Amino acid sequence: MRTVAGFLVAAAVGIHCSAPVDTTSTSAPELTGTVTPSAPPARANEPPAEAPFSPDTKAPNHIEETKIDFSTFMRDGDTARITSTTIDATTGATYATGTFRNDAVIGGTLIKSKGDKDVFLLKVAAGGAFQWVRSAGSAYAESEPRVSVEGAEVNVIGMTDGAMDCGTGPLATWSSATFFLCVFGATDGTSLSGGVFPTGTP
Repeated sequence: MRTVAGFLVAAAVGIHCSAPVDTTSTSAPELTGTVTPSAPPARANEPPAEAPFSPDTKAPNHIEETKIDFSTFMRDGDTARITSTTIDATTGATYATGTFRNDAVIGGTLIKSKGDKDVFLLKVAAGGAFQWVRSAGSAYAESEPRVSVEGAEVNVIGMTDGAMDCGTGPLATWSSATFFLCVFGATDGTSLSGGVFPTGTP
């Protein structure tokens, strides 16, 4: 007669037969198949891993599309390119940043690059009226600008190859690739501050 212990052993190894199971054997049953180890449990207080920062990383309030037709404000479209937009959740104003070469007319305002390729920041009111445009750059190329709003400040971050000037004078330069951060007043676009940070990439 199959004993209770024998039944448990048979069930554990997946044996299905009518013959009695000998529970007196001291050898362990042979298991077949592969066993996939389970992932170790997460530690209770360990935060999730964060992706490395990149200028391609979108700001928290970065928006892929807006209802604004920026072409109505921009001339010299061959040189001016918008790369990032965001909407201020408090005022409804839209801010857009991008790059341009040489000269560009945006909202009737002429902006001039300091050298190769500079960045611009423009504001459009909630009702769609153009407000202002500001430019920043160096004698070399700037690229990949992104815009975000934090309270009364608008931040533009991107890459620079030269002595970046956010509007208050040239900032330091580094021997490696460099991030720049320019901070503008959300109301009138006044240049408030700026900084540059090496990426560590040669």
